[in-house]
Amino acid sequence: MDIALAGKAVKLLGGGRKSINTALIIFIFLIPLFFIFIFILAAIMFSGMLGISTGFNSGAATNIAKNEIPANLLPVFVSAQQKYGVSWAVLAAIAKVETDFGQNMFTSSAGAVGFMQILPSTWESYKQDGNGDGIYDPYNPWDAIYTAANYLKACGFETDPSKAIWDYNHAWWYVREVMSIATSYSSDMLPTGNGVWPLPGHTALSSGYGYRYLDGKGEFHAGIDIPAPKGTPVVSAISGKVIMAHYNDGFGICVEVESDSCMTLYGHLSGVAVYEGETVSAGQTIGYVGSTGYSTGNHLHFGVYVNGQPCNPLEWLKVPSGNY
Repeated sequence: MDIALAGKAVKLLGGGRKSINTALIIFIFLIPLFFIFIFILAAIMFSGMLGISTGFNSGAATNIAKNEIPANLLPVFVSAQQKYGVSWAVLAAIAKVETDFGQNMFTSSAGAVGFMQILPSTWESYKQDGNGDGIYDPYNPWDAIYTAANYLKACGFETDPSKAIWDYNHAWWYVREVMSIATSYSSDMLPTGNGVWPLPGHTALSSGYGYRYLDGKGEFHAGIDIPAPKGTPVVSAISGKVIMAHYNDGFGICVEVESDSCMTLYGHLSGVAVYEGETVSAGQTIGYVGSTGYSTGNHLHFGVYVNGQPCNPLEWLKVPSGNY
């Protein structure tokens, strides 16, 4: 009886060791996975929050913006965008969140003051005289908006807008709220800097950006169509890297050029003059007008994408444009 019990005890002990070894192996395997998860989570949080991974300007004001933003202030936000390269809609959203456009300019619990609720130490480092009266006043909308734009620019808005907005308040809920309001103020994110008109000498459009009817069906047209004779040279609107130079379904023969601020698409070409991976300069010939793919005649389909979202090219390159 004692021998049998001893045998069972040995078996149980052996099984326990196996269980312990198995648990240990699983634990050791999970440790690196845990740290990988933390690293990925941090990368998502601190770079490209909400899918916004590059700086942008904002396009036309929506009806919501026109109803909420005081008429005398909208030009100030737009002027700050032009000077500092920071989205006017983001600046307006910050003003909405912080003081409701100057309606509640109380000193915050953290000590932030003025129209845009800026800490005194930050104000001293980045203050701007927006209206040129020689006075730096945090309660003056011009000075406060320009100073906020200057600070966001210094925080890297051009390369990581989400992180720059986070630096303004140090909270991700704040980033989400500001971006949500900014999107309601202007639905278009536009590239920063200037570009080159892609079809020199041809500025008439056969189809604009936005919803249209084609063959009796409504569709969203994520670009503009510029008619021109077959073989007309098409030039790159931006300097960047060619990421596509081949047939692309409905776009036919297509070239895509990507820069730090946007991606531009050139569709329905009759041929290409570049190769994938090539670095091109703004104004360089990249292809030739055609009617390949889903097309009803010779023309260039030109699209612009910022942070993966299409925008109206005409809000970036005006027609007629002074950029070519």
